[in-house]
Amino acid sequence: MDKVLRKHISINERDYQIILDFALKNGFSFSEVLRKGALNFIHIEEEINLAKFLNENLECVSKEEQKDIDKLNIDFNDLSGEELNIDDFL
Repeated sequence: MDKVLRKHISINERDYQIILDFALKNGFSFSEVLRKGALNFIHIEEEINLAKFLNENLECVSKEEQKDIDKLNIDFNDLSGEELNIDDFL
């Protein structure tokens, strides 16, 4: 089991109440909402950064290349492969 850390944060009263109300309505602790929200924010930002990197550094394939790819009959919905991140390429 991971070690649990305690951190002190500052939050204005309005934001505190919004988070607390959501937590109580959904059966979460205040800390759980903050933890899940922070992790979700990080995930979204990393996806945006990766998409930005790809858009800035990769070109679209030509129509001929796309035809060759289509002939491979790749199931792009099959997610059983290994996930890679940008560090695997750098």
